[in-house]
Amino acid sequence: MIKTKYYLLTSLLLNFHISLGQESTIKEVINEITQTHFQNSQNRGLAIGIIYKDSVQSFYFGGKYTSIIKDVGPNTLFEIGSVTKLFTVHIFNELEKLEVISRTDLLSKYLPKEIYKGKKWVNQIRLVDIVTHTSGLPSFDSIKDLETIEGFDSEDPFSVFNSNFILNTLKELETISEYGKVSYSNFGFGVLGYVLEKTTNTSFENLFENFIKIDLGLTNTYLRIPEEQVINAAIPHKGDEQIPLIQLYNLSPSGSLKSTLPDVMKFLKYYVDSYDTSYHTKNILSDQYPVTDEIIPFGWGTIRKNNIDLFFHTGGTYGSNSIVCIIPEKKIGISILSNNNLNNGLNNYLLSIVDFFTR
Repeated sequence: MIKTKYYLLTSLLLNFHISLGQESTIKEVINEITQTHFQNSQNRGLAIGIIYKDSVQSFYFGGKYTSIIKDVGPNTLFEIGSVTKLFTVHIFNELEKLEVISRTDLLSKYLPKEIYKGKKWVNQIRLVDIVTHTSGLPSFDSIKDLETIEGFDSEDPFSVFNSNFILNTLKELETISEYGKVSYSNFGFGVLGYVLEKTTNTSFENLFENFIKIDLGLTNTYLRIPEEQVINAAIPHKGDEQIPLIQLYNLSPSGSLKSTLPDVMKFLKYYVDSYDTSYHTKNILSDQYPVTDEIIPFGWGTIRKNNIDLFFHTGGTYGSNSIVCIIPEKKIGISILSNNNLNNGLNNYLLSIVDFFTR
């Protein structure tokens, strides 16, 4: 559904070699990407943004419905899937700055007593564990996981995700066998959204409005596209089949966002620009478990390439793919958005751009 392929990208990073000559320009790299992308006639639209030091470049290709009509542009809204989680982490971080919440808080602090009473995980799962996907909470990353749930509707499968479902699922968990291991959980971010609402006594939509749309100025980023903006949506595709825009209800903090390339780039630029001056930005990108062998930042994936730390996140829905990364020490940010289900096929595109700037 909206699962991040950390290990796939890590493997590609370790084995990828750019085929272009050393004297190639970034436009030649982009041309090579688009030629590869549109060799598949089923691929529709593609948007690529690059931050390099003080400049931001944007490239748009193909269409919202068909690649024949070239109408992808700065106002085009793409589903960004699990990249949404980075925006949820940003909201969490802003609340932590205000001392409203702490990543070291136990999850049970924010739950009704009848949910955790007698559970072995009551003094185990912390909020940092949820954000870093080490909580051991279930995933619910496919529709098949939902089919046996009471109230399941195949026409609107994620409508089962309401606060009662979240609480009942937690109540049924006696032990967490996978605690401490990286195991991707969309459900965990649904739980995190519940926690954020309870601790602030407001809706996730209001938190999103205040910390993302107003504070960051991302006025073209939506949990649900308003009617007047539907015309700008890049319709998701699986092959030639049009796929409805995904709606995740109380799972929205894990993957509901639709955004334009300029807004995504503005989000990345915030982190690139604030890395050297903000303790909180550096803290998000630092290792949350320094006593373990793995490096696990707060909500981001990371790998070291060309002796440089790269932070990334991917997003995939049934008909869209996205990938973002930042390289703070080089003042680089990259975003690639597509309205096709590519099974993380954007990874190679990203790596060719990274290699161009860091080789």
